[in-house]
Amino acid sequence: MPNPTESSPSPSIHPSSMQPIVRSRVLPRVSFRSMMIATVIAAVIAAVARAAGDGATFAKASIAAGCFFALFFVFAALAFLMSWATAKLVIGRFDNAREGSPFAKDQLPPQLLKPREPEQ
Repeated sequence: MPNPTESSPSPSIHPSSMQPIVRSRVLPRVSFRSMMIATVIAAVIAAVARAAGDGATFAKASIAAGCFFALFFVFAALAFLMSWATAKLVIGRFDNAREGSPFAKDQLPPQLLKPREPEQ
């Protein structure tokens, strides 16, 4: 028979291995699989760069193509940011969308062609 003066573990207290996992909102969760995929991609890029340094033509072409695509996405991002900033500055000052259309005066516009009756 257990001693009543000894403290027994209550059912609400779990060992540390049974604690619920709380998602952190500060740091992103990175899985082992994604780290292995990133490592493999980095290893392939490093091998191609090493071959390009040794003078392999295919490696030089691969590095040039990769740099081209990277620069393309950088310029596309810059073009988007420039157009977004311009639109944000202009639309912020002259936002007439809430006023409604100046051409709609509580009635539908006149119809040039009358709707056809459905064929039976």
